Formats: sequence, structure tokens, C-alpha cells
Amino acid sequence: MKISERFKEIPIIEAKDYGSSGIDADSVNMGLLHSVRIAFLFGAITGNSILKFYAGATAGAKTTALAFSYRLGGGDYKAALADVMGVFTASPSTGLTLTAATYDHRKVIVEFDSSDMPDGKPWLTAEIDATATVMLAAADGLGDQRYENSVSCI
Repeated sequence: MKISERFKEIPIIEAKDYGSSGIDADSVNMGLLHSVRIAFLFGAITGNSILKFYAGATAGAKTTALAFSYRLGGGDYKAALADVMGVFTASPSTGLTLTAATYDHRKVIVEFDSSDMPDGKPWLTAEIDATATVMLAAADGLGDQRYENSVSCI
């Protein structure tokens, strides 16, 4: 079985410079997945923004802030350690501060299980606040499908 047949590719954040506008990512319906891995890809960052996750009853609803764990790439893109991910590090529901000195040109991976979602709030939405004046970012999800050949999780 091919990877693309077993797992669901989910576009989360379009790659572009979001400047100081902030980002509301596309929501993921965790009711259709066992789990999801979201890979954030950062280019240049100027200033420090905060990455948060929310659960909601509908797509786009940011009702309940969620704590999460993340892994940070070991080096900037094309560096020898760029493909080595650090250990999972806990982040509180208040979010992860994306300091430019640490997170620019790096990859950040966040994973959620469906069991992490509060009852009646299956929609997972990421948000990056508008603090940074330059924010080159993209994100892609890979979902472990609950039902074979699910049409859409967003």
C-alpha cells in the first residue's frame, strides 16, 4: 500500500509571507482521523510570534486552547542536522513563542491524537499571531485515516 493511500494529505497553511497579518490555518476534522502530524516549515521570521492550537465544534471555531508537544529540526534548511528532529517538548495551551533566532529556517512538527480533543469539539485549528513583521511559513498535515478513502478532513 502506498503512503498516500494509507495517510491523508491535508493542506494546512499556504506557503507565503504573512508579514504582520497573522495566520489562521485551515481546520482539521479529527473525528475522521486517528491522529495527525502537522509539519510547519518556516523561512525568515522577524520578531516573535506565538503558535497556538484550538479545538472547536465547527471548522474555524477556536473555542478551547490546547496544550501540545512539538519537535524542532536540529538545523537550518540544507544544514547537516536539518533532518534530525529533536525530542518532543511540551508547550502549554498559551502557545509556543516562535523566536526568530531559534525557529527561522527550521521545521517544527506537532502531533495530535483524536483522544486529545475535548468532547463535542473535533475541529483542530492552528493559529500564529500577528506579532512578527516577516513570517514566511507553510504547513502540511498527514492524517492517519479512521475510514479508508475519506474524501475530506478539512
